[in-house]
This record gives sequence, structure tokens and C-alpha cells, in this order.
Amino acid sequence: MGNSTGNKTKSSANNYGRVVKYLGIFGGAQGVSVLLAMLRNKVAFVLLGAMGFGLIALYNRTVQLFCDFTGLSLSLSAVRRMSDAYSNEDENSVRHCVKVVRSIALLTGLVGMFLMLSLSPLVSQFTFDGDGYYTLRLALLSPVVLFVAVSGGELAILRGVKQPGKIALYTLWTACSAVLATIPLYFLFGVGGVFPSIFLVALLQMAGALFFSTKLYAYRANPFSYKLLREGLDIIKLGAGYIYASMLVSGAMWLVYQAVTRIGGEDAIGIFSAGYLLVGMLPSILFAAFDSDYYPRLSGIFARKDERNAMVNEHIEAHLLIQVPVIFGVVLLLPWLFPLFFSQEVMPALQMTQIAVLALLFHIMTYPISFLPVSKGDTVTFALQETLYNVAFVSLTVFGYSYYGWLGAGIGMVVARVIDLSVVYSIARLRYGFRLSGRALWGFVQAVATASVIVLSIFCADYFPWLQFAGFAVAVLTVILSFYRLSRSGNIMTSILKRIFKKFK
Repeated sequence: MGNSTGNKTKSSANNYGRVVKYLGIFGGAQGVSVLLAMLRNKVAFVLLGAMGFGLIALYNRTVQLFCDFTGLSLSLSAVRRMSDAYSNEDENSVRHCVKVVRSIALLTGLVGMFLMLSLSPLVSQFTFDGDGYYTLRLALLSPVVLFVAVSGGELAILRGVKQPGKIALYTLWTACSAVLATIPLYFLFGVGGVFPSIFLVALLQMAGALFFSTKLYAYRANPFSYKLLREGLDIIKLGAGYIYASMLVSGAMWLVYQAVTRIGGEDAIGIFSAGYLLVGMLPSILFAAFDSDYYPRLSGIFARKDERNAMVNEHIEAHLLIQVPVIFGVVLLLPWLFPLFFSQEVMPALQMTQIAVLALLFHIMTYPISFLPVSKGDTVTFALQETLYNVAFVSLTVFGYSYYGWLGAGIGMVVARVIDLSVVYSIARLRYGFRLSGRALWGFVQAVATASVIVLSIFCADYFPWLQFAGFAVAVLTVILSFYRLSRSGNIMTSILKRIFKKFK
């Protein structure tokens, strides 16, 4: 009994350590990437204003919609196939799998490019009222879909053959190249520089992905080989679910952007984009470990129910300990982060962002659980989860903004995440036999209770100034307690310090 308990504790400590390791590698790279992205956004806001920033968002969302429709989300859907081939330690099998992935990526990219080219007039009609100026630019942006598809394929290869260092370096490259490509164009051409900057950034990112992957495997692809495509049928089938989910996300954001523009005017979309971008900054840093480590491991142990449930719960617990203090800190610092990263022009969205950041608490719980259907290859269930969330997100965000302004939009985002957690957990419990552990549930309840105190201190500070200091005190206490609990989980604190300062291998 004692030995069993000791093994379980050791296993938990190893899992915590693995989460910390990947948060250190990918989170560090993503952290630098996000800081550079915020610098780029700051310059864009200063040079282009809210309307120009909104135009960037509309361009990107339109291009992303075509990428999602045709790209099969290869950066995720092909990872399992690559990981299986790599685990068998058969070099010939790995190289053949690489060729299959690249062939699918190239074909889907070409299809997406020609589809966007042919539909540019129609998209322009819905998005820009048929303005010929935008129709031409949308058509000229169609190669971006190809660049993104190729990049996704190369990223899947790097993930599948377990190259975290190269992925982290690629993340840094994408951030640096985006800054170097966009800022000079915005400065020289103003709003006219938006179109070439998107094109150039996608091209440089594809070049970076190819640079790192071709060091391992020379580029070989045959996108018109029926045999190769048939061999990649499992990737295509899994990717079909990702297509649907990705299109839902892009389509949902596109609908929200359109609604905000029509309700609040052209400047409103830039303000909304800035606020939502600041909220999205946290997941991009803190969930970086999942895409590259968690999903392949969960797929490998899915049949072992107890081990699988323990792994999901341990990831939830570790991420609650690591992420919650960061989320609380950001909530309190938002009044200073807004003008720092953007300008005073976006301050109307401050309350929306302060409330919306709290939706991340529910996202922390939902995200690890939502990988269960993906790991099993259950695309129908995965698609159902994504459908319900995105319908709730669009409906509640637009409804909240329509009737209660920016604060209402933020509340709508939080309620959508509450619904998402309820749906995802119910499906996981009924379909896969998943149960939340007592520690994970208690950690979440504590986080929600603490968040309620901090939010109350923010919104009542005008009437009771001392509450703001109480909010800061609660946030500091949360940080201390989180580090203390981590230190008791297999000497994780020592592991954190070592891994933060360790060079990429």
C-alpha cells in the first residue's frame, strides 16, 4: 500500500515536472513572442489608429477562415501519425510519413489558395461592401493560405519527432520576423502597408518552418500522388473534425467583428480587437505545453482509463497552480497594460477585458478535458463541443455588447465559458468515464472565490478605495500559496529554476 502511494506521488511529481518543463520551454518562447507581438500592435495602433487596427483584424480573420477550411489543421491532426511512426524507431517509416504529411499540406494549401482567389469578390461583398480596392487585395492575399498550410505541415513534423527546442526557436523566429516585416511597412505606407505586411509575414514564417524541419528531413512531396494521399487518410479524417472546429472559431470571431462594427461603428472593431487580443495573450503563453506534449501522450494512454484520468487531473492541478496567479496579476494590471500596449483610445474596452480575463479560469478546466475526444479520434463529439461553445460565444457576446456595452460583452464571454465547461465535463463524464479529482475541483473553487474578491475590489474601488489594496493583497497571497504548493509537489520549485535557465537542447 505504501509503495503504491509512493509510486503515485512520484508519478504525480513527474507529471507536474513535465508540465513545468514544457511551460518553461514553450511558455518562455511564447512569452517573448507575445511581448514582440504587443510591441508590433502598439506601433500599429499609433500609426494606423483603431480603424487601421480593425482592418488588420478583418484581413487576418478572412484569410484564417480559408486556412481553416482547407488546411486540415495539420499542425495538430498529423502529430499523432508522426508520433506513432517516430515511436517505432524506424527511420524509413518516419521519412515516408514526413513525405505523406508534406504532400497533404501542399495539396490543401493549393486548394485553399485557389478557393480564396475565386471567392474574393464574394467575400469582399460581405465584408467590405464589394469595394474593388479590397477585392483585389483579398485576391492577392490568397497565397498566404498556401504558406500557412506548408508551415502547419512542417510544424506537425517537428512536434511528431519531439523537437521542442526547434519549435521554441521557430516561435521566436515568427515573432521577430513579424516585427521586422510589419513596422517599416506601417511607417512607410500607413494603412496601405497592411496588405503587404500580412503577405510578407506568412512567407517568412513558412521559410522559418522549412529551415528547421529540412535540417532533419530533406523536402520531398508529391501532392498529386493518390497513393500517398490514401496513406494519409487517417490524417484527413481527423483533420476534417479540425476543419469544422477551426472554421467555427474563425467564423464566430468574424461574426462578432461584423456585429461590433455595425453596432459601435468602424472604430469599435479596433477597440474590441485590442481588448480581445490582450485576453488571448495569456492562453497563447500558458497553454503552449499542451499542443506539443500533452496531446501525443494522452493519445498513447487513452485506453488505460485510470492512468488517463489521473494525467488529465494532474495537468489541471498544475496549470491552476501556475496560471491562476498570472491571471489575477494581469486583471489588476490591465489599467496600465492597455495604454502601454495600445493607447488611451482602447480604454473603453477595459471593463470588458477585466471581466473576460476571468473566463480563463473556466478555460483552464475545460482545455485539458476537451482533448479526450481528440485523443480518441472522436471527431463528432469534438465537433459538437466546439459548436455549442461557439454558438454561445457569438450569441452572448453580441447580446451583451448590444444591450450593456463593453461590460456586457465581457460578461457574455465569461458565461459562454461557463457553458463550455458544463458541456465538456458532462460529455467527458458520460462518454469517457472521466472524473475530476478532489484536488482539482477544490483548486478551481478556490480560484473562482478569489477571483470574485479581486473583481469586487476592482469595480467597487471608486466607492471604497481600500478594496483595491485588498485585491492586490489577495493576488500576492495567491502567488505565495501557489509557489508553496508547487514546492511540495516533488521539489517543483527547484525544477522550475533549473529549467527556466537551461539552454535549449
